[in-house]
Amino acid sequence: MPRRAPPHLRAVARVLRLALLAGGLLPGTRHVARAQAAPATPADSARITGVVRSQDGGPLEGARVGFVPDTGHGREPATATGAGGRFALRVPARTEGRLEIAALGHSPATIALPPLAPGSEHQVAATLAPRHVLDAVTVTAPHARPLLNTEDAATGGTLERTELAALPTDARDPLTLAFTLPGVAPSTGFFGDAPPLSLAGGNALYTEYSLDGLANTEGYLGGPRVEVPLDALERLDVHVTTYGAALGRGANGLVDAWSRAGGARWQGDLFAYARPGRDALFGLDFDAAPKLVPAGVDPNGFKRYQLGGAAGGPLARGRTFLFGAAEYTNEDEARIGSTARATFTGLEERQKVKLLARLDHGWSPTQTTTLRAAFSSTDRAGRGTGFVVPEADITTRRIGSLAALTHRSALAGGRVSNTASAQLGTFRWFFPPAHGDLTRPQVTILAPDSTLEAVVGSTNFVFDETEHQLELRDVVEVDLGGGHALRLGVEGTRSWFRLSAASTNPHGAYTVFDDGNIVPQGPLLAFDDVPADVRVASYTIDASPQQVNLTQSLIGAFVEDRWRVTPSLTVTAGLRWDYDDITSRGASRPDLDNFQPRVSVNWYARPTMVVRGGAGLYAGKLPYAIWSDAVQFGANGNAVVTFEGDSAPRFLQGRTPAQLEARRDRLPAREIRLPFALGLEQPVSRQASVGWQFQPGADWAISLDGVWVETRHLPRSVDLNAITVQRGPADSLPVPIAAGDAERPVAPVPGSYRRLTTTQSGGTARYRALFTTVRRRLSSGWAVDASWVWAHAENDTEDINFNATQANCFGRDFRDALTGAPCTTSEWADAINDRRHKVSVRSVWTVGGRLRLSAIADWQTGQPVNRIAGRLAPDGGFVTYDLDGSGPIYGEGFVGNLDRFYGVPRNGERLPNFFELSGGVAWLLSFGGSALELRADVFNALNATEWGNYANGVPGGGSRTQVGHPGAPIVLRSPGRPRQLQLSARYGFR
Repeated sequence: MPRRAPPHLRAVARVLRLALLAGGLLPGTRHVARAQAAPATPADSARITGVVRSQDGGPLEGARVGFVPDTGHGREPATATGAGGRFALRVPARTEGRLEIAALGHSPATIALPPLAPGSEHQVAATLAPRHVLDAVTVTAPHARPLLNTEDAATGGTLERTELAALPTDARDPLTLAFTLPGVAPSTGFFGDAPPLSLAGGNALYTEYSLDGLANTEGYLGGPRVEVPLDALERLDVHVTTYGAALGRGANGLVDAWSRAGGARWQGDLFAYARPGRDALFGLDFDAAPKLVPAGVDPNGFKRYQLGGAAGGPLARGRTFLFGAAEYTNEDEARIGSTARATFTGLEERQKVKLLARLDHGWSPTQTTTLRAAFSSTDRAGRGTGFVVPEADITTRRIGSLAALTHRSALAGGRVSNTASAQLGTFRWFFPPAHGDLTRPQVTILAPDSTLEAVVGSTNFVFDETEHQLELRDVVEVDLGGGHALRLGVEGTRSWFRLSAASTNPHGAYTVFDDGNIVPQGPLLAFDDVPADVRVASYTIDASPQQVNLTQSLIGAFVEDRWRVTPSLTVTAGLRWDYDDITSRGASRPDLDNFQPRVSVNWYARPTMVVRGGAGLYAGKLPYAIWSDAVQFGANGNAVVTFEGDSAPRFLQGRTPAQLEARRDRLPAREIRLPFALGLEQPVSRQASVGWQFQPGADWAISLDGVWVETRHLPRSVDLNAITVQRGPADSLPVPIAAGDAERPVAPVPGSYRRLTTTQSGGTARYRALFTTVRRRLSSGWAVDASWVWAHAENDTEDINFNATQANCFGRDFRDALTGAPCTTSEWADAINDRRHKVSVRSVWTVGGRLRLSAIADWQTGQPVNRIAGRLAPDGGFVTYDLDGSGPIYGEGFVGNLDRFYGVPRNGERLPNFFELSGGVAWLLSFGGSALELRADVFNALNATEWGNYANGVPGGGSRTQVGHPGAPIVLRSPGRPRQLQLSARYGFR
């Protein structure tokens, strides 16, 4: 028996044969290696069929596939993959051997084949890993979304540029299209500018946003820092669960926008959009009438105009590419008072600017640099509504910018790559008065029976926040051989914040009675109509306005190995570490143990089937507001006091903050925060998923994913001086604050605290879901994406300012979180972002190259209803009850978690289900190298009424907040948008 060569020599021989084969199989060679033996005939051969894909799942056309017998004495003629990456090859029967597969820009792969019976057929599914050779053309090439994911186990989805451009998009906001992806829903936030997306049923504050892989999250309270023009996006990726170690700083998912780059030739477009509103064109009402309009009010409705364009192309052919996009929006909306006695219809005027520019330059085939800048500005100026006259209204301004430099290098013949990035971000969020300034107080005018007449003067809110952020990131990828591709990365950000904030007007806020001596001199009441001798009911002032200048640092590192066990089986294992230095502030210690192992398996079992699964730990960052609020409302922080009755001063004679500061030890007891007295940890989620994907034909695919997420260490507010008495069935009437004070461990005294609160990392949440998606290409111009998500999201905290309805009774164990004493209440309930069922369908159909139809259909279960203690008021609002005398609690106006009657669960009922259908029709005209698109989009075509997705603050919490016991009438307030029409024209050139 002949002796076999030593193992190292056999390995060298295999490498040489592979190299020779690759040289003959790569596209662009002039011939395919000639077979050394005669081709096998059907009588003594077997047939091999299969599909070759890139690692990300996209089919590879033009890849070369050849069979090499182990005898080494013959080679069958190679073949090339065709459309869809499919191939068919005949091989000798009863012959052991291997398939060798190669494609340009990818590492070759080998698949061992057993001896096959004559006439049999064997199916093969293979993926090829890309090489790291990058030039400017490669960097700017668009990315197509494959039908199958053959890379990992991540859940979520992608919207491509063609879909972003073609689908009906309200206000050209790409994030409104992300709602159609599985695991994504419109968020219910607690303030007007709350982040828009909830992932896996979580609070939108913790959803992370990025642009080209770099941070785009506003640091104070979350949400996008910069809004990107729709035309500037190449694609929008949403990672919901079980993604790799390279993505981090979020326990609750990531939204990653990828910018467009200039292409091989110059092209671009100009557009104009109009939302004409009601009775605007030809005397027709294009928009449906607003819902729940107060009697006698005939609003002008809503109008919007948008202008912009985009252009890109080569500055130096094949080396330097430029792209830019700009968008301007101007709109106004009639603002109808939320009560039936609204005295007049006001207006809100809005302007928005979005800009993006990107420059890509290839220094050599292995060195590429990208410079990208983005800017957005939002300006919403209120012109009064209901009882608020224009002079007392407010403006909201949000201004963000990003400037990033990224350099990519390929080394060692493409076996090593490095991507280094630096980004500077800025953000400012402030609320100046819409008219005038803050040199006079706000005045609330009441009738003698205490009903509201008007709010005049100036605004009653001071908030001016600025952030500067520097981010550095470096990622190295190494092809180790043996199927191992290693990725290592480090990243860090440093943010500098400045905040001027107060809870009241610098000159205070008066509540006065109109005893017939306040006479309007114009069409509306005004500050100048209030006489000096008016009867004052109360005076509120911040005795200690604060300037808070602090920082936040985030550090992360990761290592990840993508191991291609076989060309059809990929195991990705990684370890990530993250640190948020807010955990080192106050009485807390640095949370340094956030090591996050993550693993996923993707098995391309057959050419039409993928089985996958993943699990891991995911650590998140904390909103900077947690640290800022702890200082702003600390022992030496803001001290808002109210003087009522006999203690109220004469009008315009109230003490100033400087005068009150000298009397601080005599001010009424209030809520004081301690900075993290119980320690603070970063939120961490445990995630797992298992999925199955099937492609019945070349043009459609089905996927089924089971998802489980459990998140711990969520922040919430606890009271270190909580009332100890437990409520019972008889406790159904309001209790005076003095009675509650008597039950506190430390009795409140002037100059000190009533509630002594701190942020604690004790909250938990759970999300279980089944994602079912179908993607169908009905023709080359018609595609449909559909998803059905069954999910159940539960938690015992909703927000950073979430308080228990009684003491610190949060958990399912009915025990106080601090003392362990028995509780009669629990906060564990369905989350406000729970959508038990959500079905979304989107489709784009181009007919004959000229007509394009698009549609989005969305059906979702109604959101939970939270019953609070109180009664309905005659005007349709409600009066709330303080059942334990706890007094005012910071955050109640945002979160709305007020007292509940005994035995009433939180979020125990549901709003009505909701279905919305939106569509668009576009007519495309081509002439020369240009094109004109005329288009009409309709939103909520069936004019259905949506009652959810609104802030849950009190009293403006929409329909989600109700009073009473389960089964009591539900008063529906604040409906969603009625049917609306949008017209547009776009001119494209090349």
